Amino acid sequence: MSLLYQQYQEVLKSIPNRIEWGSSEVYKERYGQFTFKGIPIKQKFIDHPDFIISYGEWSVLKETEVVVSNMQSTFKLMLELEGYSCYTDKQVTIEVPQDCFNLIYVPQANGKLKYKTNRKVVEVIFDQEYFMRLVKTKLPALLPFLDAIEQGKAITLFAKAKTISIEIHQLLLMILQNDVHPDLKQVYLETKITELLLLSVQESLDRQVAPIEEISSMNDADKLLHIKTWIDNHFLQDITFSMLSQRFYINEYKLKKYFKKYYHSSLIKYVRDLRFEYAHQLLSSQKFSVNKVAELLHYEYPQHFAIAFKKRYGIPPSTLIHRKS
Repeated sequence: MSLLYQQYQEVLKSIPNRIEWGSSEVYKERYGQFTFKGIPIKQKFIDHPDFIISYGEWSVLKETEVVVSNMQSTFKLMLELEGYSCYTDKQVTIEVPQDCFNLIYVPQANGKLKYKTNRKVVEVIFDQEYFMRLVKTKLPALLPFLDAIEQGKAITLFAKAKTISIEIHQLLLMILQNDVHPDLKQVYLETKITELLLLSVQESLDRQVAPIEEISSMNDADKLLHIKTWIDNHFLQDITFSMLSQRFYINEYKLKKYFKKYYHSSLIKYVRDLRFEYAHQLLSSQKFSVNKVAELLHYEYPQHFAIAFKKRYGIPPSTLIHRKS
């Protein structure tokens, strides 16, 4: 048994209330409810021989800080869908805000964790030998990250956590919600986790190839095209004129005026249209609930999403879910 699974079995022992399903010897899913440092957590685990995928919903009612001490290494890809987390010790501070992600390695945890509000978080916890083998054979761009791990140094892939792109959101849905036969799950998950790491590496390469500081040298037309391309890939994020103005070094007035001139739509309407087209695709796949799609589109109440969807398409969203093939 690998060190990863020794640690995982210890975690499972601390979860008294859990259910298990899955018919393959190399694949199993578990769901459990437990408490961590007084914080109630509902967590789904997906087992693979070389990594553990977890999706957790944390009930953090107020800003909380807890002391952690763990002699074992922490090695994971962490995606903070909602909420906020921050780990600090004498050497490092690792902050992952809402809708951001990072690849994290800490040889020994001896510090504090801070949470500010309710969380929804996906974590892929890797077996170290498997990750090293994967990097050397398929992801050479991560070799510098690997060197730090082999030297026992705490490291993150990004100095500052990166925004979760629409491609990564879509991939997470495919990983967490799919109807692949259990006997095929092992290969399926290996493929998707590799793809997830590839998308993560792509984010780091994008920063090297096209640093945001260089955008100030673009003319307005080039900036608008760059902004539109970014929106096409991040339309589930919280997008505001102020954020785009600061990120792409463009005057807000110009952004509002010329986006509509070039693309025949206000920026707000353009983002809304992309979100609803995506919602229509998800519902048509009949794999996602109305509540889940409403949540992805940042609706606090699913009924408000249902009203807006019917106004746009003339049918309730539930119609697509129950439509016969």
